[in-house]
Amino acid sequence: MAADRGQSSQKLVYLRDHTPRPRARAARNARRSPAPPPADLAAEGTWLGRALLVVAAGLALYWLGVVVGAARPETDEAWRHASSHALPHLFLAASAAFAARTLLRATSPASLLVGIVAGAMIVLALEGITRAMTAGDLGDLSLSVRTNVLVQTATLAIGIWAGSFALRAQRRAEAG
Repeated sequence: MAADRGQSSQKLVYLRDHTPRPRARAARNARRSPAPPPADLAAEGTWLGRALLVVAAGLALYWLGVVVGAARPETDEAWRHASSHALPHLFLAASAAFAARTLLRATSPASLLVGIVAGAMIVLALEGITRAMTAGDLGDLSLSVRTNVLVQTATLAIGIWAGSFALRAQRRAEAG
């Protein structure tokens, strides 16, 4: 009967030729695990802003204690060193507070300002750590010097974090 009408004996499958066929590349990409989405810089910027506020407040409290007389450097050489760092600490406190305000308000991209603060924090922290470590025997360091080294190390860590944040924020701004 099929031979009478000129039709072949194959089954007719409708829409077989109209369905999209997966490409080999698409099939390979589907097998891979999806890449994690990029970290949300807004939430990280909030935490970094809070950390920068703590740094600015800590420096302000330290210098308030020095001016009032509650915190006095132990020797004349330590006093000269502390007084020579008044302007860099003032710059760091002011710029950290301004960068924190910018990050917490999220009004504008703060990558340049945060990068400047990160550089200042790293330079001052490295200088303070190396000064304390090269001053003499590490076993003879007083409690205040050891505390200063600990604070400088935390400042260095926050400075590295701020520098990393500034670079990632700049890259995202250039890409998008």
